[in-house]
Amino acid sequence: MYRIALPLLGLMLGCHAPAPVTVAAAQENSVAQLKKSCDESDANGCLQLGLAFARGAGVERSASRAASFYARACDGGSAEGCGNLGALYARGEGVLQSFTRAAQLLERGCDGGSPLSCHNLGYLFASGHGVEEDAARAVSLYQRSCDGGFASACANLGLMVAGGRGTPQDDTRSVGLYRRACEMGVVEACDNLGFMLANGRGAPRDEKEAASLFKHSCGRGNSVGCYNLGMLYKKRQSQPGGGVPEDATPLRTIR
Repeated sequence: MYRIALPLLGLMLGCHAPAPVTVAAAQENSVAQLKKSCDESDANGCLQLGLAFARGAGVERSASRAASFYARACDGGSAEGCGNLGALYARGEGVLQSFTRAAQLLERGCDGGSPLSCHNLGYLFASGHGVEEDAARAVSLYQRSCDGGFASACANLGLMVAGGRGTPQDDTRSVGLYRRACEMGVVEACDNLGFMLANGRGAPRDEKEAASLFKHSCGRGNSVGCYNLGMLYKKRQSQPGGGVPEDATPLRTIR
């Protein structure tokens, strides 16, 4: 009756750009300072400059220039620089697409402590993009990323666990992972948590909380959440006295 919302969340780029400024001259000064730092072999300066070019923050947006600064950051020991460069290679943005090179860079970033890199490498192994599909390795990488606080990895791990891909099927564990990802702001995970609760999978059936989760998901633009909320209200209409009360408690604030 209900629909699961979450295909694997795909390749993502880091977004820790320099602090935003509103005056153009201040932006130019900030970029000049970052370039000076990068030229002085400051890996973080190179990383931040790459992010500035990726986002067009104080400079004209340029994926190729972002890639060049990510490469310098990676060479200087920045795990995030390696990971962001790997994501660009996987997407073919600013560089010639190469999943093989992407996997090498993402592994370097993951081993260097970047949860985002571990997530992206996990996605490659889960989907078989540029590497031999390996669900067990994907699960291991998602776990590392989730343990490092990367919300989308927790959501993807929950999906793998719910489906028994690369790890024993475990609805209770999946519910915990979806809940963690939902609380960290992954709207698809909120919908999937609602799916589990509405069906009594991994936790006692709780249509009231499921409705709140679907409502939250729908309000954030997730069409599957809207569909699932509609199905719950349709059930209520067909079963007087059952289903979801009209004043279903709103989902607590997402952190």
